Amino acid sequence: MTLIHGGNVYECASEAGCSPEDILDYSASINPLGPPPGLRELLALTFDRLQHYPDIRSRGLIDALCAFHSLPTDCIAAGNGSTELIYWLPRALGIGSALAVMPTFSEYGKAFEIQGVDVKKLVCGPENGFQPRVEDLARAVAENSPQAILLTHPGSPGGALLSGEVCDWAIHTARGGRFVILDEVFIDFCEEASFKNRLEQSPNLVIIRSLTKFYGLPGLRIGYLLAGADIASRVRHFVPPWSVNTLAQAAGEYCLRQEDYGRKTLELIDAERRKMAEELSAMPGLRVFAGCANFLLVGLDRRLPPAPALRRALFDSRRILIRTCGSFEGLDDWYFRVAVRLPEQNRKLTDGIRDWTGGYSPLLSS
Repeated sequence: MTLIHGGNVYECASEAGCSPEDILDYSASINPLGPPPGLRELLALTFDRLQHYPDIRSRGLIDALCAFHSLPTDCIAAGNGSTELIYWLPRALGIGSALAVMPTFSEYGKAFEIQGVDVKKLVCGPENGFQPRVEDLARAVAENSPQAILLTHPGSPGGALLSGEVCDWAIHTARGGRFVILDEVFIDFCEEASFKNRLEQSPNLVIIRSLTKFYGLPGLRIGYLLAGADIASRVRHFVPPWSVNTLAQAAGEYCLRQEDYGRKTLELIDAERRKMAEELSAMPGLRVFAGCANFLLVGLDRRLPPAPALRRALFDSRRILIRTCGSFEGLDDWYFRVAVRLPEQNRKLTDGIRDWTGGYSPLLSS
């Protein structure tokens, strides 16, 4: 199974004969502020620890996560990015069937397929921001009787949170014996909506989290899982020893303490997301979906060329890379996703999209 991801700047740079630093990457939704100030110096001071194996239990990182989320240590499992945990999860839960609510991160399908899980899909459409309704979920569960249900909160690439009714349904379902796997890798941008405070009520609830997006650390690979003590212990049993390297452990522990950085990030993303949404919505032929993460999903009028044409035009003329969404089940080539970056960078993006759509104004007026 070949999967398409955002952030492939190395491949794009190689094909274009340029440096990865020449590319303004809107295809991966990473904090545009970069890693927190002081992290570079901390990692330099940590360098001499590389002559030792990492802490096999990631105790400093786990303690920092416990303090941040106000949860006990036995409710957390850390891994080499959230993707590693996704791959171990089917074995840890011992499931043979699952219902995946689409669209979502493509690695879930591959991870479950490798483990022999029979995955049924509930594909959501634009009328509800690509998130499910309770009646859709209830019908799919009744028809397929899955052992686990996968939801994404907020959605990716849609950006919308699950409705309150769906949240209550998920908790009720998790209490009833089915596993509910909740992808919250973008929830840091709306932390108050996290399911983490409902873990005690739901022993079959599993929350996937990441430090990648909010703290700008995709190259270090730091992910973790929140669950009841039994599930977390089963996941830790499968994660290989020394999975989280020394620098990643130190970085994660440091980042979780950076409250001022967190406030600045939220202020920047909230302001720029609103501004970008307004500017893009004002352009003819574009439909912007409301979201609460650090990206926006945009639909193109069917009279316009598909998103790959826009992607090529932006990259060739401005070295701007966007994420086309045809590879997401439930979307097609007339959707694209863009990260929220710094004001001047966002201006370059919106100018480029405005120039491109302006060239097709006769099509839209016909």
